[in-house]
Amino acid sequence: MSDGTETPLDPEALPTGESVLIAGPAMTGKRRLLFDLVGASPDGTALLVTTKRGVDRFRESFLTGRDADDWDIRSVDCVSRSRGFTQHRDTDDVRYVTSAGDLTGVGIATSGFLREFYHAGREARIGLHSLSTMLMYADLRRVYQFAHVLTGRIESSGFAGAFTLDTTARDTESLDVLTQVFDALVEVRDEGDGPELKVRGGDFGPRTWTTF
Repeated sequence: MSDGTETPLDPEALPTGESVLIAGPAMTGKRRLLFDLVGASPDGTALLVTTKRGVDRFRESFLTGRDADDWDIRSVDCVSRSRGFTQHRDTDDVRYVTSAGDLTGVGIATSGFLREFYHAGREARIGLHSLSTMLMYADLRRVYQFAHVLTGRIESSGFAGAFTLDTTARDTESLDVLTQVFDALVEVRDEGDGPELKVRGGDFGPRTWTTF
């Protein structure tokens, strides 16, 4: 179900039950890689958790280059209610939480959709963009616990997940701690000639720096 975007990753090779952390500086293409991995759902089933953009824009970005009719998407929006411009009510496909710091609310919403997909026998992929926003509201210990629980549920359900994290030279602790709960890490950097990536702990992409 991938749109064929040319990246060095092989999204179909990501095993079920595994979750991947995509980490690197801001503006290095991490969201594109997340969409590539989630877009490989065998039956076009996705759960998108957005902490940076409203759900409509995030869903639209994901569907760029894909046929919307082929996709069954659920979303958790951590943005729109915090902006408070209009009242947002939950629907069958979208759950709204007050902010990216409401980790309990995000956990309840995602768990509900995971149960729905599991009982329907779907082959869902989960994408969360971004853990960095959660770290602006909650401390590292709470975000670690949240990621640990969610990746455990992804594993037990037989799904696959991709999460993003912005990194900085000053803050290596967040990456060091959060990496522990993931099965694989996609490192991203931009040395001036365009973004590069390499994969650690997985066989779904190159293990040396490769331009994308």
